[in-house]
Amino acid sequence: MKKFFYIPLLIFATMLHAAESKGIEAQVELISGTTQKAQFLGIENDTVNLGGYIKDQFTIVRIHKGQFKSIVDKQGNDLLNPTKADSSTTVASTDSTATTNQNGEAVTAEADTTNTQQAEHADTTAAAPAATNKKIFVGYESEGIEPQKEALLTTLTAELLSEDDTNYTYADRKQLEDCTDNTCIQNKYAQLGIREILFGKISRSKSADSLDLQLKRVLFEDSLPTISIAKTAISTKNALSDAVVSNKIRDFVRESQGIKAKQTNIKSYIHVETDPEGAMLSKSEKNALCKTPCTFVTLDTGKIVLNAYWKVEHLWGAQTTVRPIPGDTVKVSLKLKRISPEIRIMTQPSGAEIYTSTEEITKRSKPIAHTPNKFTYTDPGLVNLRLRREGYRDSLVSFYLAPVPETTLNIELQEIKDFDELQAQKDWIRSRKIYHLGQTLMGSAIAPAVIGTLFLYLGQRDYSDAKDLKDELKMPTDPNGENFQKKKEKNNDLAESGDRKTIAGASFIGAGILLFGIGLYLTF
Repeated sequence: MKKFFYIPLLIFATMLHAAESKGIEAQVELISGTTQKAQFLGIENDTVNLGGYIKDQFTIVRIHKGQFKSIVDKQGNDLLNPTKADSSTTVASTDSTATTNQNGEAVTAEADTTNTQQAEHADTTAAAPAATNKKIFVGYESEGIEPQKEALLTTLTAELLSEDDTNYTYADRKQLEDCTDNTCIQNKYAQLGIREILFGKISRSKSADSLDLQLKRVLFEDSLPTISIAKTAISTKNALSDAVVSNKIRDFVRESQGIKAKQTNIKSYIHVETDPEGAMLSKSEKNALCKTPCTFVTLDTGKIVLNAYWKVEHLWGAQTTVRPIPGDTVKVSLKLKRISPEIRIMTQPSGAEIYTSTEEITKRSKPIAHTPNKFTYTDPGLVNLRLRREGYRDSLVSFYLAPVPETTLNIELQEIKDFDELQAQKDWIRSRKIYHLGQTLMGSAIAPAVIGTLFLYLGQRDYSDAKDLKDELKMPTDPNGENFQKKKEKNNDLAESGDRKTIAGASFIGAGILLFGIGLYLTF
């Protein structure tokens, strides 16, 4: 089967083994340089009709006139751009051949009749493809793709479709000259009774190394059509070998028909370079892969999100999306930018507590914020957050923090409806409130203890001053003197002040000890 694919234009190769002639034998040359013999059936609406035998069945192929460089018959007449003189010469040559055939006039006459019937059949087929088949492939639309590659992929796709389903035929979209878009083509063929239409599209991928192929299948089962889309990517440089070696086009065509292709473990390679070098490279929700520049192998067939980050004094990062090409290498170049990743988290309903620990929440756990909120997180990688709100189940949120400016999470909390579960949560909330009250009392005990200590200190100062005065009063002096009496009164005042301050200090310290004791009891 793979040898079958290596023929550049399959349909022309099979025409080499034509069993009989139903058109004018001609030498065909495409603008790609490929030359081949085929049976020329005529040109209609800028579409060239060629015939030949495939598996002992005569098949008509229609290719736009612009894909040909020349079509010349055995007499050297230009069939691609015929003139009246050429037409006369061609007719004369055909008649001459018929009269000089030494094998028998009956055979010659039959061949002429067949040519006439085939020409009529070709006209009918070109005008109304719905008369013979109910499934139509209208070829590929292309955006900036070489005509040779478009023609090659169209031919391969058409042949693969007819191999899997003989009801499929190729009808060039340009046959309907009054239609300029797919909707018009779809409506026209639907009116002709076509039940299934396949539209192709080829476009350049974001990576210059690959092409994106798409087949849109429009199936008329009810009053409204059912639409499905198949997509794949092939190498730009080695489109044919990529399609042949990996059977990618065959799997792609079958996927468009709803046939699941067998999974193949074809390795793809992704080479990443960053500015500056030495950045850590990782895939989302995966550990680090390597440090850039580096190349890694993957078996993934879908899009891959790559993250690169570099942390020296500040965090630098970049993110990109890559689609691997099986058996090929995709090259990626990233320029890192200085970033400060932020996590924006919202819940429905709001007011949930945010915890950074992955462990179960206890009465000693402290939330970092309440939703909705936004906070900075400087280490890209896997982040775990736990959310709790009264009346709702706890939610453990695990996500990959990419090196991008902002990551937004929107979490819908699940309401608790079980009575026992709700009661257990209420008991936990009550115990946590008691715990926090105890913590508050223990914290509040510090203030009276400090104040009491200050009063004790001041009281001791008063006692010290009173003692100094008392020592002075013991010195020989007139006990009835005015100065002696003043010092005596001041000594008494200092002693009384020291007593008051000492009592107040002791009271404050006692209150602090009491508060601390109660808080300690409530905490444990």
